[in-house]
Amino acid sequence: MASIKSLLKQTPRYATLPEAAEYCRSSRRSLERRIAEGKLTRFRNGFRVLVDLNEIDALLRGDGR
Repeated sequence: MASIKSLLKQTPRYATLPEAAEYCRSSRRSLERRIAEGKLTRFRNGFRVLVDLNEIDALLRGDGR
């Protein structure tokens, strides 16, 4: 049986760009640059742009794309 910690790592956690910027203490523009560079994946939910916080965690750890 998988542990809760490993399940949380695998489960996408989505946030809007302003929420994600606050989460990683960065600017929205910095996140937009990472999306343009292909380092973050952008998801659309209607008019909202979302990013996966697990990808941001990976970038901050240095093991992102």
